[in-house]
Amino acid sequence: MKNFIKIEDKNIFFGDCKNCQAFCCKGSYGSIFSQILKEEFASLYKNFPILFIFGSLDFIKPVVMLSNGIDSCPYLKNSSCSIYKDRPNVCKTYPLSPNIDDNIYIDSSCPEIFKGKNSLDLTLNIFENYSKKYIDTHFEFKGLKKEEFLKILNIRGVEFYKYIGKNNSIYLNYHEASLKNLDILL
Repeated sequence: MKNFIKIEDKNIFFGDCKNCQAFCCKGSYGSIFSQILKEEFASLYKNFPILFIFGSLDFIKPVVMLSNGIDSCPYLKNSSCSIYKDRPNVCKTYPLSPNIDDNIYIDSSCPEIFKGKNSLDLTLNIFENYSKKYIDTHFEFKGLKKEEFLKILNIRGVEFYKYIGKNNSIYLNYHEASLKNLDILL
């Protein structure tokens, strides 16, 4: 089970992913989905389904589906990523995670943190101005109505939706094109 805590010490050392059994990529241990920014749509739609969830205030949030909640990521082969250069930002930055408060968090359950001699890079582009990028993404979808979405999945109590409305944008086009990847996941 993941447990993200705020980074207080900027000198965090990491072992090696080769020492792990890729728990972060396995649906039963790792993430089922990750919220994404609009700048990620163009790179994600080719390999992963992009769906939407609704926050507690019914805000629309785009997410990338990483697993069906049981099986591993479909691109995990022999505990290695078969699309390593094209993996989502959530995978590139793990065990780190940006947050809307512009702080960086770390998954304290990752078995390789605080081990080894590799320093984690806290200067990655994804972390820069994250709250602004997050808010820009929010406003991209703010005008859409909940009735323009159709629930297509429920995994571990999280409802996932596809857009069925008439609005046309590059991001909704990427979303629609990404739906072909649902078969890979399910």
